[in-house]
Amino acid sequence: MRVPQDVSPSMEQAAPPSENSPTSASFGKASRGMLAILFDGGCEMCRTSVQAIDKFDISGKIEPIDLHDPTLRAKFPNLELKDLLEELHAVDDQGNVYRGARAINEILRRQPGIRGWLAYAWYIPGYAWLAERQYKRIASSRYDRDASGHLRGASGHH
Repeated sequence: MRVPQDVSPSMEQAAPPSENSPTSASFGKASRGMLAILFDGGCEMCRTSVQAIDKFDISGKIEPIDLHDPTLRAKFPNLELKDLLEELHAVDDQGNVYRGARAINEILRRQPGIRGWLAYAWYIPGYAWLAERQYKRIASSRYDRDASGHLRGASGHH
């Protein structure tokens, strides 16, 4: 999996392929057997997170898509750029969309062996609520964070 280092500043609306296009059948869906991860390539912490997902992923079924690439994003015309910029989105090959912490859980769920078992934490009472709150807290300040997720200018004491 390749994670782009340079991000195009273009944020124009992606145009869907025509109905006669050979890719129109997979419109709004990840490639067969894959989970598309639409991430903000303009965010240093987001790029680093996708690189970490790439290292963690042993399934080979995660497909990162920089939402700033209009050609790649055109595959998902039903997803609004405004929403994509707010939180991570994962889309499976059936067109199911997972957002925020639930998207992270879906990445875990697709891992074989013990790594996949981590996804079951989602079902511990209160875990999903806590995970979503923590995700939103970090995501809301992601442009103020370095690649490690630490707030820029923080004293280092937490």
